[in-house]
Amino acid sequence: MKIAYAGFDLMYPAMEALSQAGEIVRLFTCRVDGVYETCDKVIGLAKSVGAPYTFDRITRDDIDTLIEAGCELLVSAGYYYLIPVDDRLPMVNIHPSLLPYGRGAWPMPLAILDGLTGSGVTVHKTERGFDTGDILLQKSFSLSSDENLESFMDKVNSLLPSMMTELISDFERLWNGRRPQGEGEYQAQPDPEDHVLTACDTVEYADRVLRAFYGFPCYYRVDDSVVELIRARAYKGDKQDKEYPLADGYIC
Repeated sequence: MKIAYAGFDLMYPAMEALSQAGEIVRLFTCRVDGVYETCDKVIGLAKSVGAPYTFDRITRDDIDTLIEAGCELLVSAGYYYLIPVDDRLPMVNIHPSLLPYGRGAWPMPLAILDGLTGSGVTVHKTERGFDTGDILLQKSFSLSSDENLESFMDKVNSLLPSMMTELISDFERLWNGRRPQGEGEYQAQPDPEDHVLTACDTVEYADRVLRAFYGFPCYYRVDDSVVELIRARAYKGDKQDKEYPLADGYIC
């Protein structure tokens, strides 16, 4: 099966599995910061299989070109942009939540902030509205009480190889048997203020925020200054002489 892939390194195991189950013919990736988000792996794989890649967003001309070249499927995973839907080319998106919960660009931190005990991965038909298409495949996993963003994505990526193998090996049945999501709500990306903590916050609240954005910057505000925190955690206990105190503990 000839496959075009759209995404960056966030869910790289999906592209790797697709390259083993089919043939990657083109990569559409995104310009990322190179620190918290990267695209080195997907570009490296594209180069290794001789597939051209671009940072330009997908256009209708690109879809025409893919169809003319015999592409049979477009798979997106964390791709930043809305893809022009064309019924001549099947398109699916990989989304790190159990849709219809978690529609939107960053459902993983929201699952932790909302205190969910489970989440999962959904492969759905690409539609004109973000994350609204019919479901082809869905797998779930549990979330622990101390889950963080990195461990969440480890669970997502552990499911992707088998899901992509199943998608390609049984595509016709899955495509024809896809089911509507039902009602859902688009969840906006967390506001920058959602990453900010102060000495007035409780340990419970601070630790949930720190876990939700683990690996990305959070901020501790004191007086007129702000300190960047990356991979920090909050703890109950004596906060005397602690640099970042909380109402009932500290951050370190």
